[in-house]
Amino acid sequence: MEFATLHSILTVILFVGFVGLIIWAYGKGRKKDFDEAANLVFDDEPEQTKPEQKQKQESDHE
Repeated sequence: MEFATLHSILTVILFVGFVGLIIWAYGKGRKKDFDEAANLVFDDEPEQTKPEQKQKQESDHE
């Protein structure tokens, strides 16, 4: 096989892999997983405080 033939085959394989990656990433089945991953940053934050507690916290800072 010539170098040009091998190069063409490699290009086609990489293109098919790229298209497969795009389909995987933007598929409907992945949305839930990506939404969960995006919200992992907020998992360690405390629960929402009640309005009375929030006012008390604000008054403590003054």
